[in-house]
Amino acid sequence: MPKFDVSISSNYEAPQVSWLRGRTSIVFDDNDISPNWLYAKFANYVICPEAINKNAMIGMGIKPNKLITYSGYKEDIYIASFQPDSTFLEKLPFQKFVTVRPENLFASYVTKGSKSIVPELIEKLTKQGHNILYVPRYETDRLYVQKQDNIYIPEKPLSGLDICYYSDVVLTGAGTFSREASLMGTPAVSFYAGNDFLSVDKKLFSENKVFFSRRVDEIIEFISKTQKDSPDLSRSIKVQKEVFGIVDNIINFK
Repeated sequence: MPKFDVSISSNYEAPQVSWLRGRTSIVFDDNDISPNWLYAKFANYVICPEAINKNAMIGMGIKPNKLITYSGYKEDIYIASFQPDSTFLEKLPFQKFVTVRPENLFASYVTKGSKSIVPELIEKLTKQGHNILYVPRYETDRLYVQKQDNIYIPEKPLSGLDICYYSDVVLTGAGTFSREASLMGTPAVSFYAGNDFLSVDKKLFSENKVFFSRRVDEIIEFISKTQKDSPDLSRSIKVQKEVFGIVDNIINFK
């Protein structure tokens, strides 16, 4: 491994290596459910969204004076630099569409035997006349849909941020995708299949910035009543500036 003065990461390994080398480590984290005690002893600074459950993080061994929070979300930091691909819609067979990404039913946080709501969701979206960009996780997810003119499964990977930017609505079984869409101003629906939610997601739910439900009829009703705002990255840009300032202060005054 090359020499370094400061490590900036979102994993367990970098702070451990930094500790062994006597170097400063900065960890970005927005997950107050994962076993963060794995890095807590080694990290010099842990930077989190202000929505994080501080007691949970401290309970896993992170020192209160090393826990730094910022206004906003992890996704804001990179959304702020996003430049939409002006040719993105040329890659799709339609101009107006909703995006559906299935749940991760193989994840350890999902109860074994859980069933996807995607087949019913696709059926009712089709009946409502929606074009659907379908983004499967696994090959088996393709079994949830039938070949239809209003459903498009990309043959190659597409930029997730471009999907969020151009979609009328993003419907996803995961947290990051719904947060990205919401923070861009695109209506976002989470049908996450797990039992525990991150504090960042709970806050977005409570503020009605992300709609959560695993009832298809409720989701369809939400879509029928919602309207997409014009994309606005100004708030994300402010968050990015705040976070960069925090990192600069640590590096310059460590």
